[in-house]
Amino acid sequence: MGMLKRAGLAVSVMCLFTGAVSADPAEMMKAAGEEASWLFIQTAGSAKFDGSILVLENVSPVTTMFSDRPVRVAETIPTESFVAGWAANGPDSFESDPPNAALTSIVDGALRTTTVILSEPQLEGATLTFKAQPLEGELPAMGAQTSIFFDDIHWEPGGIGN
Repeated sequence: MGMLKRAGLAVSVMCLFTGAVSADPAEMMKAAGEEASWLFIQTAGSAKFDGSILVLENVSPVTTMFSDRPVRVAETIPTESFVAGWAANGPDSFESDPPNAALTSIVDGALRTTTVILSEPQLEGATLTFKAQPLEGELPAMGAQTSIFFDDIHWEPGGIGN
């Protein structure tokens, strides 16, 4: 089994066991320290891309967040909190400087990975949409078992920033 398939499987299993339990981001940051760098993973049952808008359906209600070395803390936060924090932190926010992300999705039975820039998230129920700009690879028109891996982020209570 390839490394990406193992990573996707591990994320899927992790999401199954995390359920709807989520941490207080402010408490996590305090425990990890102000200089901690965070990575985020979102999962969804399926994805659609129309050339500019990425639609994730059956998105997990929690987003996994974990810190880079040396801290090594992992928790989940509500996806709603992740989206709400997109514009916080002014010039260091995702709204000001959209993040790079790796999107993995099963297309025709094979795992496909695309590097994208994501912006303007909108969460309605279990549907999450982004404006998406592919950087490397092509976003599939449709895919299943989708995960998004956001590059490292400096998390601050009330928001996310680079």
